[in-house]
Amino acid sequence: MIPLLKQKTFLDLFPAPEFLLLSTTGIVITDIDTKLVQLRREIFGDGFELSHASQISNPDGAVESGVIKNPNELRAVLKKLSELYNIRYAHATLPEEKAYLFTTTINRVPPEGLRDAVAFIVEENVPISLAESVFDFEVVGGTVATPEIKVAVSVLPREIVNNYVELFESAGIVPISFDIESQAIARAVIHRGDKRPHLIINLSQKKTGFYVVEEEVVQFSTTPAYSVGESDSSQNIDDLKVEMRKVLTFWNTRTGKSGNPERKIEKAILCGPGASKKDFVEKLMKDEDVPYALANVWINTSPARNHVPGVPFEESLGYASAIGLVLSRSK
Repeated sequence: MIPLLKQKTFLDLFPAPEFLLLSTTGIVITDIDTKLVQLRREIFGDGFELSHASQISNPDGAVESGVIKNPNELRAVLKKLSELYNIRYAHATLPEEKAYLFTTTINRVPPEGLRDAVAFIVEENVPISLAESVFDFEVVGGTVATPEIKVAVSVLPREIVNNYVELFESAGIVPISFDIESQAIARAVIHRGDKRPHLIINLSQKKTGFYVVEEEVVQFSTTPAYSVGESDSSQNIDDLKVEMRKVLTFWNTRTGKSGNPERKIEKAILCGPGASKKDFVEKLMKDEDVPYALANVWINTSPARNHVPGVPFEESLGYASAIGLVLSRSK
């Protein structure tokens, strides 16, 4: 475990009732580790401050490509975090590589009928039945009275979701919401109100996520098994470049129903543990047309916040998804 913060505050000594803190903990389980972030409301201001940020390495083979292989070993990890930080409720991620994400338009329906309308098209867009799946969706864009509504839909196998729910509950933690990793990261690193198209590149040890975000909604996601890992080989970088260019070409060459080009990606934002490797990032982004920057994972936690004292910038890059889990339900 790597505790990152900090001296006791008044709220540490006299904590708020637990039901007031239901949405302040985010937990992310990966093939490599389990990360936790706890935020608390600022006493003065309209934002959050960091209470705790920790990570524990997962036992080898306990999770593979997001699939829980050894729940008993993972349960021990979660119980340790629960005991250290008195966790009873948490927001958590579900594995990006097991999710299907698609964006489409549907005929406008009353708000109370929107979920049923989305359910009707799930089987047309993913290779699993509605009965075997769990889905969520976000409306893209404003509420202009047009004949159609654009929605971004994420779908996961019900078995995967049930396994994660059972894991958390067996560790004594109630999961009060789930997000796929791309959605959580986008809510952390895209400045609230910035509706421009962005490419988020999440560099991890066993995978890399490419997520296209427009209108503050993830509309495209792919997670190839290329990673930073321990090797910064030219072949690895070349493979990632190919995947990145595929995403950029796909998104930047789209046309609307009128035949006019859609908006192109304006910026790439890099996060994840691998984003702290300066040489790797420079080689990866060299000669690319899209400008890029490393993520500011604190940008939406509080007005004008750029960093948190005591948390090195390089380490913060790995906590984007855990932070976004809390922010996603706290707008």
